[in-house]
Order: sequence, then C-alpha cells, then structure tokens
Amino acid sequence: MKIKQYALCVVAALVTVAQQAGAEGVRMYGAGEVPQANEVADILSGGKTMHKPKMKMRGISLDSAAEASKPKVSVDVDSVAQSSNTVVGLPVEFAFGSADILPKNRPQLDAVAEGIKQTQGITVVVEGHTDAHGRPSYNDYLSRMRAKAVKDYLVSRHGIDPNLLVVEGRGSASPINTADPFAPENRRVQLRAAN
Repeated sequence: MKIKQYALCVVAALVTVAQQAGAEGVRMYGAGEVPQANEVADILSGGKTMHKPKMKMRGISLDSAAEASKPKVSVDVDSVAQSSNTVVGLPVEFAFGSADILPKNRPQLDAVAEGIKQTQGITVVVEGHTDAHGRPSYNDYLSRMRAKAVKDYLVSRHGIDPNLLVVEGRGSASPINTADPFAPENRRVQLRAAN
C-alpha cells in the first residue's frame, strides 16, 4: 500500500513539474536535437495521431531486498512531460539578417515534416520569432520571411500540401527567455495546429 501511495505522490510531482516546464505549452528542442516524428505528430494533433510513440518506461523501485518481490510501479515520464505541449519549437538558424536556412537544421525540419505527414491533414501554423536586436518592423518582416522559408522547405523537400501550412511572423514580441529579450533562444521557429 505504501508503494502505491509513493507512486501517486511521484506522479503528482511529475505532472506539476511538467506543467511548470511547459507552462507556455512549447516543447522546445535544442540545437542539433532531432525530434521524433511521432512526438511532433502527437503535439500538433493533441495526441490524436494514428501512430503512437513507443512508451519509454522509467521504473521506481525501493532498494530493499524485501521489496524486490513486490510489483514495481512504472511511470511514463516522457508522456507526462509532453501532456501539456501544444507547440513544437525549433532553434532553426539562418544566415545573419537573412531567411536562408543553414544546412545543419535540415534534420530537425525533416523530422518535423514526417510528423506533419502523420497528422492527417491538420493545418499547421509556422511562426517565425526573432530576438530583440534591430527595429521591430524589420524583426516582424524577418520573422515572417524565415517562417516562409521553413514552409517552402517543407513543401519543396517533403511534398507537404502548401495549403496546410500558414505562415506568421511574430518578430520579437513573444520571447522564450523573457529575462533577456536578446538571448539566442528567442530566435526560433514554432509550429502549432491552427485554431
């Protein structure tokens, strides 16, 4: 009985941490971190895709020998952490002051394309974001051109229907790092399902 109570406390703590970490609902990937297509599909479709990702189980067990014979309680930490994510964020890098996607970002975009294909026709908004360097009007324009570059890549390279991709430029209005609007992580592309 104590194991079940302990497991419930752990699950509650994990849900709280996941909600705090994903307060904005953004699953932000790091530079060079390639998302799983199934994960992208689940985030964009709200978990309604045909192909569910394989569950990664993390065991919680007590070390005592007496407890070894009791059943172990497992918690899917990854799905708890993903549960509040509704947006895929990528630190897509571009040449300075341009909308040219750097080749090192293509694996991330390729994985996102595969995820979009699994969403069965959901319209996806491609948002471009900049940091606060430069004039706001230029950042709005640049973020829109960068989002368009991502859309063009997904359409030309992966055959995604262009009618399913909507481009938006957000400029520097919605930083991930609110403490430092000039931080590099604020330069990103986000994808979400259209409302």
